[in-house]
Amino acid sequence: MRPHVQTLAAFWPCVTVPAMTTPDLAPVLQPFGPLDDGAGLQPAETLPVARLSGGLINDTFALGRRFVLQRLHPIFRPEVNLDIAALTPVLAAAGVPVPQIIPARSGEPWVEIADPDSALAGTWRILTRLDGETLHRLANPQQAHAAGQMVARFHTAVRDSPHAFRFVRTGAHDTAQHFRVLAEALDAHAAHRLHAQVAELAGELQRRWQAWGAIPQLPERIIHGDLKVSNLLFSGDNVVGVLDLDTMARASLDVELGDALRSWCNTATEDDPAPAFDLATYQAARAGYLAVAGSWLTPAEVAAIGGGIERICLELSARFAADALNERYFGWNPDRFAARGEHNLARARNQLGLARAVADVRADL
Repeated sequence: MRPHVQTLAAFWPCVTVPAMTTPDLAPVLQPFGPLDDGAGLQPAETLPVARLSGGLINDTFALGRRFVLQRLHPIFRPEVNLDIAALTPVLAAAGVPVPQIIPARSGEPWVEIADPDSALAGTWRILTRLDGETLHRLANPQQAHAAGQMVARFHTAVRDSPHAFRFVRTGAHDTAQHFRVLAEALDAHAAHRLHAQVAELAGELQRRWQAWGAIPQLPERIIHGDLKVSNLLFSGDNVVGVLDLDTMARASLDVELGDALRSWCNTATEDDPAPAFDLATYQAARAGYLAVAGSWLTPAEVAAIGGGIERICLELSARFAADALNERYFGWNPDRFAARGEHNLARARNQLGLARAVADVRADL
């Protein structure tokens, strides 16, 4: 079967799925077999269900104490579960704790509720639940070092896997394409209330991207694809789990580590007007990563880490700037921003500010 290819436009659509209350999920759970939540096997539909907060995309519920129930956002095709089911045993066998998919009675790693009029419509799956604490910011360099080590263990575990992905996010880090989307948004929304501010920001972004240099030619590896801090589980200063595997793909490590490190090293939230880049966090994370993965990394991959951070900051700023004009954002906060456009503009400015900070120290990185 050919892989399902998700285009760039489809990967970042203006799609908003209303947040669910906790409905009667028995029709979703009955196609799954009995589960052991610590007191022996019992029907999945008899386990308590409670909504979990924090995610911007998938609908996520605690299912008993040991499981998580998720409804995938439409940006993900059901076949993404085949990729997860194929690679999580490889990761677990290598000592990388990741949630495992529980197959339905049919053997498929998901259940589809096809009725478009149903409140339960969509693709559902059950995952094992890992112990650990979710953080949104690293507290110290020790945590950064441990995070770098865990990511290197992840990459090492799947380095030789021949897996062919069934769900492909084409263009997820096509930086030039993101800049083209921004230019198109500026042309299409000349009368937008934020157009002048976005245009000014876009001018600086374009100058910095042109000065950034040529994209290095690096090997394609299997990557996680979204290594923000909250996708790692911690116990104290140790990393004890890796979450949210829907974005796994084949790509170069400069975009993987660039995205991770711009997240880990930003001392502010992603919509804060005054971001800063923490060198101590960077140095600790880099040292942890190289201590584990150094034996198989190419010199070009090591040399590209610093530049990858600046590239991803510029790419995200361009993406958020386009979203400001297109009024797209999954997690708009109406208590702080008048509309999606204003929230996205704040995010675009934050990432541009971070790109400036990274550029100032890029030679040292």
